[in-house]
Amino acid sequence: MSGTLYGAISGLNAEQELLGVISQNIANVNTTGYKSSNMSFAQMMQQTLSGGTAPTAILGGTNPEQVSGGSAVGIGAVDVNMSQGSLQTTGIKTNMAISGHGFFVIKTPSGYAYSRSGDFTLDAQGQLVTPQGNFVMGWMAQNGKLTGESQGNISPITIQPNMTMTPSATTSMTVTGNLNAALATTSSSTTTGSGTTTRSAPVTVYDSLGDPVTLNVNFSNPTATANSGTSWTVTVTEPPSTTSIGSGTVTFSNTGALASGSTVTVNLQNQNGSQTPQKVTLNLGSMTADAASTSLSGTADGYAQGVLSNYTVGSNGVITGTFSNGQTQAIAQVSLANFNNAAGLLNVGNNLWQQSANSGTAKIGQPGSGSLGNISSGSLEESNVSLANQFVNMIQAQQGYQANAKVISVAQALDTTLVNTIAP
Repeated sequence: MSGTLYGAISGLNAEQELLGVISQNIANVNTTGYKSSNMSFAQMMQQTLSGGTAPTAILGGTNPEQVSGGSAVGIGAVDVNMSQGSLQTTGIKTNMAISGHGFFVIKTPSGYAYSRSGDFTLDAQGQLVTPQGNFVMGWMAQNGKLTGESQGNISPITIQPNMTMTPSATTSMTVTGNLNAALATTSSSTTTGSGTTTRSAPVTVYDSLGDPVTLNVNFSNPTATANSGTSWTVTVTEPPSTTSIGSGTVTFSNTGALASGSTVTVNLQNQNGSQTPQKVTLNLGSMTADAASTSLSGTADGYAQGVLSNYTVGSNGVITGTFSNGQTQAIAQVSLANFNNAAGLLNVGNNLWQQSANSGTAKIGQPGSGSLGNISSGSLEESNVSLANQFVNMIQAQQGYQANAKVISVAQALDTTLVNTIAP
């Protein structure tokens, strides 16, 4: 009879542990990035009353006879369900969700940890952190460039609120459009004070300090060439000065296509104290000169210093800043880690996991590369707990608990009946 009692008690204990797992899942149904657990039972000790026998020529074989030897059932395994939860839009730029495999790499005071919860914020120093203040790891860009991203050089991600972009001096300027070929033979055109037909295109360039400078690219003295095309004198000036800082001649064929003089070197006065002028190449290669009216426009590379005004997070984890000068450049990139056996990670609380002996080592890489998933900015991953499944499991655990308790009651009644059969 004691075997019956101990078997039922083991059933009670097992069902109670199952209820504990279920209650933990239900309690975390709204926990960001939570992964539910599933518990399975395993049969425990068996007492062998007789072993099996092999068949003989005169008698068939018999099966072993085994009954419960005390603890009839126990916990077989508690497995983690690493399937992805649904993504919920939050609209907060620093919130990130992983669509696919991988974990965010988090640096804690006790070492690296990993998480599916992307509920990140920026602290007072612009560092990307978890709600507990742990650092989110990745790669910082150098001069707007991400190079050499590898597992061994990750660092905390920082987005300085007042970070600046270094100015870039102009090295190339371009004028496009058309020059009216008829100006080479007519005297009714608008003229300068010296009577020379001139058409100009203003172009804003940037000096070595990032300050904007407006130059005029002037086309004058249109003359007809031997092949019935036109030739123009090109001069570049910095108003209000009329002194040329670059000059040349551009020639067009009788079809209006550029024949020669596609580039002009401009010597811009350097503003950083250097006596060496800033060399700027003027490109005219896409210009034409035909019967259409004159229409000119100019552009240049380079830009002034800029201050960070906004940023976005791409699906590849690259954080791109938009600056007050209209330019964009990379600030950092979020890293992800993957494991051969993600279910083998050790849950250490606060939505964090740590590497274990059976998880394999972390393989850190860029989002969207290899087996790693993509980043969804402004979203969070919800818990993968299914309440319907948990309620069904809870009902089954409750019925199992009641059944084992009933076995104890019946065993107790049988013991009482046996005692009562003994005469006083």
